[in-house]
Amino acid sequence: MTPNRAPTVPVVAFVVAGLLAGCSLNPKEDPTRYYMLSSLGDDPGLYPSAGLTGDSREQAARSAGPVFEVRVGVGPVTFPAYLKRSRMASRVANNELDFLETERWAEPLEEAFAHTLAENVSVLLRTQDVMRHPWYATAQPEYSVRVDVARFERDGTGPAHLQGSWEVRDDTGATLVSEPMDISEPADDPTVAASVQAQSRAVARLSRQIADAIRRAGS
Repeated sequence: MTPNRAPTVPVVAFVVAGLLAGCSLNPKEDPTRYYMLSSLGDDPGLYPSAGLTGDSREQAARSAGPVFEVRVGVGPVTFPAYLKRSRMASRVANNELDFLETERWAEPLEEAFAHTLAENVSVLLRTQDVMRHPWYATAQPEYSVRVDVARFERDGTGPAHLQGSWEVRDDTGATLVSEPMDISEPADDPTVAASVQAQSRAVARLSRQIADAIRRAGS
């Protein structure tokens, strides 16, 4: 007589199901980190880069100069194709880039740059009448700022570099000021977070240059 044997297949299936359930209850942690640029309106640590003093936004704005009641448009802002991605770029050599796997921008960098620049110019000119491109024909700004970015990333050791050109135009489209930009900002340490802060300082410096040019144009 053949002895009874326990049904092994259901037991194996039960064990496998248990293992799969355990895996689903303990998912692998996503190592991706997301970063954003900071503006003068939300980071007092950027004040020195823009030549501002004080402990609050109000104090810093007063140190920028008198209220400048004009309508300012920021844009268009153009970026090279290699920066139009979420993965952050790190320059290894003049002709070599490394796109970081787990460090990414929380929003398109081109959009973040334009938004941050507009906020900074608003603080520096002490006006809320700053708009981003495109704007309605009925809301034509008295001064508009075009920025063409050729390079905006960290290098392998942390410092940030911003290169390209910018210009200020009047409401007829005539160019009043046209300048190259070549700004380098050291990072406090080699981490990506420190590099992003250095990039924010670079935008703050550029913002001060543009705000000063608009003030001069309107004086």
